Amino acid sequence: MDFYSQTSSNASKLSPTERNILNYVVKNMHIVKDMSIRELAKETYVSTTTLFRFVKKLGYEGYGEFVAAVKETEKESRKIHIPNIVHDDNYRDSYLKNVVEAVKVITDEKIEAFHKIMGRYPHIYILSEGLSSEVARYFSRLLIIMGYNVELPTEEYEFASLLRRVKRDDALFILSYTGNNQSIINHVERIFAIATPTIISFTRADNNIIQNMSDLNFYVFADEIDYEGIDVTSRCGMIAIMETLMYKRITKNNNKSDI
Repeated sequence: MDFYSQTSSNASKLSPTERNILNYVVKNMHIVKDMSIRELAKETYVSTTTLFRFVKKLGYEGYGEFVAAVKETEKESRKIHIPNIVHDDNYRDSYLKNVVEAVKVITDEKIEAFHKIMGRYPHIYILSEGLSSEVARYFSRLLIIMGYNVELPTEEYEFASLLRRVKRDDALFILSYTGNNQSIINHVERIFAIATPTIISFTRADNNIIQNMSDLNFYVFADEIDYEGIDVTSRCGMIAIMETLMYKRITKNNNKSDI
């Protein structure tokens, strides 16, 4: 049984002090795996007797067995997680299917709503983090080419400047695959305390916080991939959606100029 399974079945037996020890272990497995019982006791401000009792309550015979479980679990957590789809001979078809589906589910109503928002040429702020930030830069370039004023606040001073200038008529683009990025959610809440710009978000297709905060949300489909604890899930769906929307807007503008 791995460390987490062992812990979950015995955690209810722990005292408040022992729960604090457990929290420390979970957050610092990469350090704890190489600690002696005295070193861990010192770091968690308890006696070795308390620590030994803690280990026994979790169901281990002794500290050695406990550390071995921590070490194995920490090792497993660093392994590259690749979804089964990548091992499938037809993974390329599935990959393309995700991108195609992201575009196919865009309804005419959403396209019209997007054009209505963009038709007033709002000042645009783009919020993103991690891998989505690379996509945000591409979005910014497309939007600037189309004649929009765009900002990508990443530093706190840039966000502070945004808070001084944001208006209800502005548009806030949010790129967050999970839709539950707490840092971005905190930023949006701070913005809402000042103004309520229109929010256009790009998130995965489930019920998430950012989706529920948005005026217009576009679904992204992807097979989640984690590389040594770092999210490297494809953002091609986001790019495909944005390109579809912007190319339709270009066509719309060209048709107007031909009249």
